[in-house]
Amino acid sequence: MNTFSKHLDELEWNRWPDDQVAIRGKAQWKELLGSGSGCQNDMTMGVVRLRKGESLEPHHHSQPETYFTLSGCGTVTIEDVVYGVEPGRLLFIPDNARHQINNFDEEDLLILYTFAISDFSKIQYHF
Repeated sequence: MNTFSKHLDELEWNRWPDDQVAIRGKAQWKELLGSGSGCQNDMTMGVVRLRKGESLEPHHHSQPETYFTLSGCGTVTIEDVVYGVEPGRLLFIPDNARHQINNFDEEDLLILYTFAISDFSKIQYHF
């Protein structure tokens, strides 16, 4: 068994290329666990950050996903159902479900996401 340790502050925020922001949104993320982290396993985990007024635009992918809100408040829409999110809120997003995140609050919205797939780059986002 391999163990692995990583602190969120050790990583740089990733974001979509400038020419894709209008379609995908201004979300930023850090991959904590998965192929890009240096730890080979069957999971991908990271944190997505949205500042006030920012969003991760509606999209879907074939892998189910979980969201766990770490800080901030906002909304997550899954298949046209709007969920208010606040620290401690868990959401399960089924495979191919269209979903979106919005932050209307002053505080940054931080959500821990997980996928049961070893390589984040294999997730095909469809906007």
